[in-house]
Amino acid sequence: MRKILIVTSLFILLVTKAIYAQEKCGHLDYLEYLELQEPGIKANVKQTFFDALSLSKLKTKKQQDTVYKINVVFHIVYNNNRQNIDDSLVYSQLRVLNEAFRRTTPDTVKTRDIFKPVAADAGIEFVLATEDPEGNPTDGIVRAQSVRTTFGSFPTSLETADLVKNSSVGSKAWDTDKYLNIWVCDLSYNGFDGLYGFAYPPTNSANWPGGGSFTTADKQGVVCHYKVVGVGNPENAANEDNTGSKTMVHEVGHYLGLRHIWGDTRCGNDYMDDTPSARRASTGCNIGVNTCIEAGEQFPDMLENYMDYSSDACQNVFTNDQVAQMRLNLRLFRSEIYTEEVAEEPEPDIEWFTEATGVFPNPLLNADLNVYLHEVDENATYSLQLFNLLGQLVAAIELDAVSKQQVVISGGLQGAYIYRINKGNEELVSSKLLVSQ
Repeated sequence: MRKILIVTSLFILLVTKAIYAQEKCGHLDYLEYLELQEPGIKANVKQTFFDALSLSKLKTKKQQDTVYKINVVFHIVYNNNRQNIDDSLVYSQLRVLNEAFRRTTPDTVKTRDIFKPVAADAGIEFVLATEDPEGNPTDGIVRAQSVRTTFGSFPTSLETADLVKNSSVGSKAWDTDKYLNIWVCDLSYNGFDGLYGFAYPPTNSANWPGGGSFTTADKQGVVCHYKVVGVGNPENAANEDNTGSKTMVHEVGHYLGLRHIWGDTRCGNDYMDDTPSARRASTGCNIGVNTCIEAGEQFPDMLENYMDYSSDACQNVFTNDQVAQMRLNLRLFRSEIYTEEVAEEPEPDIEWFTEATGVFPNPLLNADLNVYLHEVDENATYSLQLFNLLGQLVAAIELDAVSKQQVVISGGLQGAYIYRINKGNEELVSSKLLVSQ
């Protein structure tokens, strides 16, 4: 009898561990919890997602080239020294976020050829806040010791985990309209590391009606288990799932409005056209598996995608559609947490436009096109013509007899054209011009 009891207890322990380990990302559970707190919020999150989806492809070149720098504050909430992670782990985590969202991680070379055409630089960067909400200097890291030994539970309770945002046992959010708040705490339970993180997705209303104590603004942000924050975290060395610093990349993806790539159901839909369907969340790094049969061309599961559950060693991709969705969500629903940097178009080398005739920039990002003429004859007449790919003339501009001038390309032109620069009736140069205004 004793032997049977021991075996039964071991079985229960293993099943309990397996069930708990499946939580990993609490995105769906968190939505359910928020819905209980404020009925209607799930519908609002859903509507926000589709509002952004419908607009995400209507992006200008200027919007694409803008780099959004998000102000971040890390709240390190700890009960003991193990949970009170070192600043160096915060800095390395910030570096991982920036490399992932700018597609500069060294492992981008591992992106399979079939997915390289859709892999994208999100143009989003993360910087530690230098000023707190009261205008005082800060290093962007807040530390708060808690009486709670953990914010984890079994079964998972996101209400319990969300207590990390409560000033009495955790750390109160900084203005969530102006900062990305990231809470780092213990999410384990009885030694099981099942829940690694969760995040608040964008909603199209900052606060919800009802007059209760619950306000979405106070909860906006990301929560991560302290063991999966930073590169070389000593608490994560023996993690069986090899889940580490890219967990936060995944959760920030949720914060910016992305769904899991398997659509949270068998061969579900994340509504991104350039992410293949998957039957379920991936584990490990089983490159080549294809769990869903799709109409038309077949693609393997995109284990490279940050919004899967694959191991860190596999993840290295956000797609074009995912990037468009995140950037649109930033502009629509999180417009005060970032500053903008727009890269200026560089002038061509002096040697180029003193020794050649042509145009710059190409692609043309706005209406202003620079035209360069080599060995100008002041007595000659010059002109610029644009033809569509059918050979039809769509624009004709008279040029001055000078080496450099700026002309305005208007009329709603967009796409590929052939430009021709003429000296009288003589064609000087003819080449392709991409217009993306």
